[in-house]
Amino acid sequence: MSRLTGKNKDGYYGLISDESIYEAIQKLGALEDACDDLTNSQKQIPKELEELRLQGKEKTVRYKETMTQKLINSNIIMFLERYGLYR
Repeated sequence: MSRLTGKNKDGYYGLISDESIYEAIQKLGALEDACDDLTNSQKQIPKELEELRLQGKEKTVRYKETMTQKLINSNIIMFLERYGLYR
């Protein structure tokens, strides 16, 4: 990934060049979309797990994969929160 931003001497980010503003906006929009998808997925997973539990399918591959996805999503969220990119 090529950088579009850099930190100045005060520690604030700015664009490396004025021509990169469009690309920076596109990347920011893509990040926001990814965070929205992640949020929606995390909201849906407990419903899916509960449905599988009610069907007595706690030992199925689908249940284990869904639980694994929940843990992966949680790790991604914690990583993004560490950089102030997810709230």
